[in-house]
Amino acid sequence: MPDHDETRSPDDSLGLDVQPTDARGLAHYANIVAALPDRIALVDRSGRLLTANVAFLQSIGRQLDDAIGQPFMSLCGESPLTTLLYHHLSACLDQAQTIVEDWLETREHDEPRQHEVRLLPCRDAQGELVTGIVIEVRDVSAIRDVERRLLQSAAVYAATSEGVLITDPAGIVVAVNTAFTQITGYAESEILGQKPSLLNAQWHSQGFFISLWRRLLRQGAWQGEIWNRRKNGEIYRQRLTIRRVLDQRGRLVNFVGLFAERTASPETPRLAEHLIHYDALTKLPNHLLFESRLEHAIELGRRKESLLALFIVDLDHFSHINSSLGYQIGDDLLRTIGLKLRETIRPSDTLARLRADQFALLFEDIEDSDEVPQIANRLKTLMSKPIWIRGHQLHVSFSAGIALSTELLEDRRALLTNAESALRQVKRRGGNGFQILSSAPEQVAREHLQLLARLRAALGTSEIQLQYRPSMDMSTDGLDAVAVSMHWELPELGLITQERLLALAEESGLILELGDWVLTQACRQVQDWIDRGLTIKRLAIEISEAQLTRGDLARTLAQRLEDYPAVATRLDLEFSERLLVKHREQIAEVFQGLNELGIGICLSEVGIGWTAPALLQRLPIRGLKIHSSFIEALPNAHHELAVVEALIAMAQALGLEISADGVRTKDQQYQLLSIGCLKAQGDLFGEPLSAAQFESWLNPPPALKQPAPLSN
Repeated sequence: MPDHDETRSPDDSLGLDVQPTDARGLAHYANIVAALPDRIALVDRSGRLLTANVAFLQSIGRQLDDAIGQPFMSLCGESPLTTLLYHHLSACLDQAQTIVEDWLETREHDEPRQHEVRLLPCRDAQGELVTGIVIEVRDVSAIRDVERRLLQSAAVYAATSEGVLITDPAGIVVAVNTAFTQITGYAESEILGQKPSLLNAQWHSQGFFISLWRRLLRQGAWQGEIWNRRKNGEIYRQRLTIRRVLDQRGRLVNFVGLFAERTASPETPRLAEHLIHYDALTKLPNHLLFESRLEHAIELGRRKESLLALFIVDLDHFSHINSSLGYQIGDDLLRTIGLKLRETIRPSDTLARLRADQFALLFEDIEDSDEVPQIANRLKTLMSKPIWIRGHQLHVSFSAGIALSTELLEDRRALLTNAESALRQVKRRGGNGFQILSSAPEQVAREHLQLLARLRAALGTSEIQLQYRPSMDMSTDGLDAVAVSMHWELPELGLITQERLLALAEESGLILELGDWVLTQACRQVQDWIDRGLTIKRLAIEISEAQLTRGDLARTLAQRLEDYPAVATRLDLEFSERLLVKHREQIAEVFQGLNELGIGICLSEVGIGWTAPALLQRLPIRGLKIHSSFIEALPNAHHELAVVEALIAMAQALGLEISADGVRTKDQQYQLLSIGCLKAQGDLFGEPLSAAQFESWLNPPPALKQPAPLSN
């Protein structure tokens, strides 16, 4: 019985040996194929019809007697089928090739139909000479439709967690998934029938897209990062993969695009750079960008032999406003002060927010040192005026430490040190004033060396203390972890920030010793709490770059855990995300050693860089902690919220814990809970406390337990 399955070989299309040579053979052949639904015809070497079945004759509207002997072109006209036959005439007759092609048949009042056309050489009785061509036309519309649907469905279902867009060969959108609508804002009805250029952010050059399509057409796929535009006009970055889909004949059927929204990374343009280098709350440059501009200004001042002045400004008693009126009033006040300062200075001057209520101003091309007090008095007059925030009249004063570059050899560190020293002097006098300090480089270096010596003496004494801060499970209001930080306060210099303490330890070569001291003290304290029946689920300690790259961290931890075994299953080490990018190979080995000890590993400061999800999957990482700059901007900053949501979605997809750093308000807490982030730390839950204070917070009488108070 003839086999009409699609898998038969091209030379066996009819299930017969096609070798009729006389009228009798042709008659038998016609009788056999007459009942087949496929259109079948036989033409001689000159292209004249020798015989055909009923289906073929019906398609051309002829009777057999009228059609036999007629040229194929006179029967079918200048149709695509005729073109296909004459195009391959030589290949079939002279080279005995079997040709398989697709043909889209269009008729005036009918739906277009897809056909598969086979041209098979017909040989003589000896099987040597090709005497004609058998033409078989099979309607494969239903088969092709099923193939397309299967290919489309496979593409969609294989990537349901990513946005999916499918186009036809002409680039017209034929299908999208739900994630596409969620990411872009376009409903399916709005995008179907359109071209993907509807999403174009006009960000990339024409050359970018030419290169994209050239690679896609040559290699069948393109993968990379691209900036697109949502329906609401917002520009966002996505990781995009485009693949072409071919049918069984190698013909293009569809293009399928799969994309996932990406967070900012150091190499991305414009928007990502803004997120990395600008303060989320005030939109002013942050300390990273400010220090970069300061170095540039110093170098420019050397060349021009001009003066520059660095102001570090602290708002006096700002914490009282936060505690009495709430963080929303405090945040609005910081934004307002930022605007007022910006309006007061020249366009060429730099204004930045360094941290909390501390701003920095950089004035270049100072003509005379007498100009600096005039600037300070002008700022003081500006700040003396009352400020209205949400119906509250606020009176704000400030303290300013000013460093003046009087020597060409001064560097960024010297100016910052002088400004901070001057600020401390103002604070010790009660604030609401300014102090100018312009020490010579030799004096600055001498004071710096004295501070380094003080650090060496302080290490291992009670002068440097550990502080403990609660990290909370916001879904239960229970303690999730205890975070450790260092506190160093000197009578004559005031509080030395942890950032500066670490920089001093790095410079003095004490960073490994300091890091080991922190690990030992924190483990000893937590072991003591556990021995006395206090509940500590996890202990979180931040690890420096030096500990990662220059120390034997796994061996050190193994020794500490032998001494304090109760900490072994509770210890989490936090590594900045930038270290993972910078030391990818080394960090994998260290992480493996820590994992074998049962130590939890967390990436902190996540969001200001970009770590590939594939890399996170390969490393034994327990959780991610979102950088505080993104949390601080919530709940009203759209771009920062998009980054936070993307990080939460990535963590959930990879099965990682996600926590937020810097939560200060209930609104931020509720928003984080609503988008799937259950764990956080920040001022809302308590400030860093000494071991004794934290123990009292941890285990008070039940009726008295309150979040740790904030102090100025």
